[in-house]
Amino acid sequence: MRDSTKIAPRPRGRPRKFDEAAVLRAAFERFRAQGFASTSLDDLAEATGVNRPSLYAAFGDKKALYLLAAARIRESVEARFDMLIAADLPMEQMLKALFLNTIEGYLTGENGPAGCIMINTATTEAVTDPDIRAALQSFLAMEDAKIETLLRQAGSPAPAAHARIVAALLHSLSVRARAGEPRDALITLAKDTTALILGALPPA
Repeated sequence: MRDSTKIAPRPRGRPRKFDEAAVLRAAFERFRAQGFASTSLDDLAEATGVNRPSLYAAFGDKKALYLLAAARIRESVEARFDMLIAADLPMEQMLKALFLNTIEGYLTGENGPAGCIMINTATTEAVTDPDIRAALQSFLAMEDAKIETLLRQAGSPAPAAHARIVAALLHSLSVRARAGEPRDALITLAKDTTALILGALPPA
């Protein structure tokens, strides 16, 4: 099986015969399940149903496809945060919605619970790849800012500090889900963190 990150380009001008969004979703799921280094272009061609030359013509090499898939998931996560901000829920309801929705997402995957693509795959590559490191830093900064907004809106007396705690929990949940920790254990961890934050709120 070939595992090069380069594909010979095809002639320009042919119309695409695939759904770009569907291809990116399929590529995302394969990267999320196997990681960046362990996913070959043959794996991506199999997952997406698009041959290697067509993948290259549309998206570039393997890293370009990974970064595009990561950008799409960042946009999706940001949109979900924005929906939660717009809902303007009280602290306990907001944290419950955030944690439970995140846990359900982390428990999905091609071959079982796969967690978050950024936490479980980008962190590995960020050590040696500056482009992936920049994508990870951008994702984490967005995540911190959105969580801080949620917490400030819900009345946290220390939204920046609490945002780091919540973000750290989300990252831990991703790793634990991928390691096979059961849903009930993940929910218990989320409830314990919620209680910690609620305990820091001033009396009503």
